[in-house]
Amino acid sequence: MPRRPRVTVHAMLSLDGRFDHFAGDVALYYELVGAIPHDAVLTGSATMLAAAERESVHPTGEDPLPAAGAAVAAASTDAPLLVIVDSAGRLTRFGWLAAVPYWRGILVACSGSTALDHLALLDRHAIPHVEAGEERVDLGELLDRLAADHGIERVRVDSGGVLNGALLRARLVDEVSLVLAPYAVGGRSPAGLFVADDVAGDEVDRFELVAVEQLRDGAVWLRYRMSMPYSGRDSVSHRSP
Repeated sequence: MPRRPRVTVHAMLSLDGRFDHFAGDVALYYELVGAIPHDAVLTGSATMLAAAERESVHPTGEDPLPAAGAAVAAASTDAPLLVIVDSAGRLTRFGWLAAVPYWRGILVACSGSTALDHLALLDRHAIPHVEAGEERVDLGELLDRLAADHGIERVRVDSGGVLNGALLRARLVDEVSLVLAPYAVGGRSPAGLFVADDVAGDEVDRFELVAVEQLRDGAVWLRYRMSMPYSGRDSVSHRSP
């Protein structure tokens, strides 16, 4: 089996580690994407639902038929594959993605518990999907399938803290690319980079700082990589929401 893809979590956070309630430089965030080698983008259904609402796409219902063969209009074959983790079948509208030429295609990651009627919806709209895991998506299995079936070698994660946290707990995060924005939010919201259950002190993962770059308007780009290889990482399995 091909080697499991290398995973980089890319995110912009406030000084106190929040995703929300600050006007970050989105253009800057995506400018840096080009410096992160990747041939797939991994995201969660909640992130895509939020993006759809920003595009004024109603998050429920179904796109008009026929949609076969027209779900995605990729900029080029060099564009990355968009992989959406959606075991619960929350994302039902895909037509709006056809107008976003950032990906060469869409792949929805489901599980054995994904409703049959949702799988039928994906088939009606020619949205490829893969089953990985039973109750929820097994992220390790998904990455293995991306390597074996799609030739994916590097994955950039563009998602919220829950999917990031699931990847961290599964010990699937190789690198962290963090844009630190000059804002402080405060509050008690759990909207952080990695949302996961607490662990014992000797289980906390350590990353090595490999680069620091000052950007415009007070932002700083920090890049970390796992400080040492995981022990038995291929045997680790974790399910995502």
